[in-house]
Amino acid sequence: MKKVLILLALTVCAAIPAFAQKADDAKDSLAVVNKMFDEMANHNPAAIAAVYTTESQLVALMKNKEGKSVTKVFTGEAFSKNFAEKRGEIKEEMYAPEVKVYGDLSVIQGRYVFFVNGKISHCGVNAFHLVRTDAGWKIANASSTMEPQGCTEQEKAMKTAVVVKPQ
Repeated sequence: MKKVLILLALTVCAAIPAFAQKADDAKDSLAVVNKMFDEMANHNPAAIAAVYTTESQLVALMKNKEGKSVTKVFTGEAFSKNFAEKRGEIKEEMYAPEVKVYGDLSVIQGRYVFFVNGKISHCGVNAFHLVRTDAGWKIANASSTMEPQGCTEQEKAMKTAVVVKPQ
């Protein structure tokens, strides 16, 4: 019995650093996604592109006015160019992200709300795959739904911290 307890204690002690590393990796990979959201709000294409791998792919799923599904595919670089021209104050908030880390892969998903000039533009689901690189965590793939009519009651009640500047 004493040997079993000692073995159990050693196993727990060996596992503690792994749990701590996973928590740091989860925090660090989520920080990359939040940096992208911040740089979108800053209309900074170079900083947006920098959080992606060069081979990254983003998929946007939406419905057109006739209700037909439309899929758009971008590289991280092409996506970043959508924010070169400022067309209003924007903020994207993924308010309850789920983060799972599997070694050098981090999977982040959750619902989001996208605000333009302090008002909800659309809601949806984001899913990100990040990979650990020599330069840190980078977004390798992302998929998002864009649901202008699909906001939940909770999301409709959300407010943004974006300060709308008079024109």
